[in-house]
Amino acid sequence: MRKKYFLGLAALCAFLFLALNAEAARQTRDLVFEEEEDVPAAAEEVKIPDAQVVAVKATIELKRNGQVSTVSPSHEFKSGDRVKLVYTPNIDGYAYWMAKGSSGALTVLFPSVQAGVDNKVTRNTEYTVPVKGTFKFDDTPGKEELLCVISPERIPELDKIIAENSKGVIPAENAVQIAEVEKKNTSRRQTRDLVFEEEEEEEISTKTQVAPRGEPFVAYYVLNHK
Repeated sequence: MRKKYFLGLAALCAFLFLALNAEAARQTRDLVFEEEEDVPAAAEEVKIPDAQVVAVKATIELKRNGQVSTVSPSHEFKSGDRVKLVYTPNIDGYAYWMAKGSSGALTVLFPSVQAGVDNKVTRNTEYTVPVKGTFKFDDTPGKEELLCVISPERIPELDKIIAENSKGVIPAENAVQIAEVEKKNTSRRQTRDLVFEEEEEEEISTKTQVAPRGEPFVAYYVLNHK
């Protein structure tokens, strides 16, 4: 009995060791920015004084039929799938995540009362959306749009709108205000030769933006539900 106990304990320790090392390897290999990636060739092609390269690596943790796997955000999802988006920014800043409904209304995923109001993010650190739990695809196929905004500084307009809609659902009329914030920032970047690139490598999506220092990073992730 004692021998079986020690064998079982050894097996458990071996499993935990392999699992932890596999997770560490995944984080290091997949979602950590190397120094040379901080200044891609695209930055040299734009005429922006003091240009800043902002990039986000993202992947999806998929739970299907009791199995967990890692897939790209462009993966085709099925009804009943549970997913969690895992992302890593290459800058320190503040993250805002929203989901866009078919009615045009936005649901704040982060920051929120439920998920936490501290939305400060740190370079080369993994974060998840949602912060707790997972998304579950219902029986209605379609596209789920996630809006990501990462800014070196807080965005007062977004903070105000989010604070005034504590339940998390932002009506379409307020969503227009957020669209205006996005449009204003995007327009200002485009007039200065914005470079925005998206790269898919197996299960990893890397989106890169080159803009004047201090401009927010803005990107959409579309999850296809077939």
